[in-house]
Amino acid sequence: MLESSYIESDKEVFMSEHFDQSARNWDQRPMSQQLAQVVPKLLEILPLAPTQHLLDFGAGTGMLAVPLAGKVRQVTALDTSEKMLEVLDEKGVGNIKTLQQDVFAGLEDRFEGIVSCMALHHVEDTAALMRVFAEHLQPGGYLGLVDLYKEDGSFHGDNAAKGVKHLGFEPEELKSLMGKAGLESVQFQEILQIQHKNARQYPLFLVTARKP
Repeated sequence: MLESSYIESDKEVFMSEHFDQSARNWDQRPMSQQLAQVVPKLLEILPLAPTQHLLDFGAGTGMLAVPLAGKVRQVTALDTSEKMLEVLDEKGVGNIKTLQQDVFAGLEDRFEGIVSCMALHHVEDTAALMRVFAEHLQPGGYLGLVDLYKEDGSFHGDNAAKGVKHLGFEPEELKSLMGKAGLESVQFQEILQIQHKNARQYPLFLVTARKP
């Protein structure tokens, strides 16, 4: 099992509390409703199959997990927020298993696919995260990760309070980290333009990759 230098600090505790407090109204936020537009695109792009077990990293209230559960055998929904996962559990989807823990604490399963939407920028050690993903993919398994292209810090605004570790990502830098983790066939595409309340638009990428 991979180990990480990740240590939960006061900032991480505050971030978890932020998401816990927001959980009940999370799905109704205008931003969440925009992000939901990612889902049908992912359902078309990802090589989903009824036999697969997927990991949804940073699953929150299940924006990805719930629709994906209708296409695969099982979804493990991983998040550090207890209240977010409570909301997901209340949706009553039988083949979704919720798991409240840090991704670096160790995972028992290996998956045919790992997906995520807007969670990467909350993890400080991106290189270690890619290694964890690669370790816990079955041979031939795939990644489908959605996040922000590099931005100037204005997307979240209060970045520290919201646990933001990266102001988006440069594709070539992330591609390099994924390659070093042993992932291949890395491809980027713009998947959505987010209309922000500050009247600016922010592009999101989908990066896909495979484990040999």
